[in-house]
Amino acid sequence: MKPSEIREMSVEEIDAKIRELRLELAKERGMLTMGTSLENPMVIRNLRRDIARLLTIKKEKLRSKG
Repeated sequence: MKPSEIREMSVEEIDAKIRELRLELAKERGMLTMGTSLENPMVIRNLRRDIARLLTIKKEKLRSKG
């Protein structure tokens, strides 16, 4: 997910996307814990980075409002 795409989203949309990605991350980690090999091991890393990107831009938006 590109930062420019995230900046076009509202804070509520960003929150929803964060929840969605955290749920997906939990599923992937659960599969890994159960011993299932992942098709793409980079999925977990990319999910964590996307979540961090979303949180960073959310904080930027909240700071600029107040």
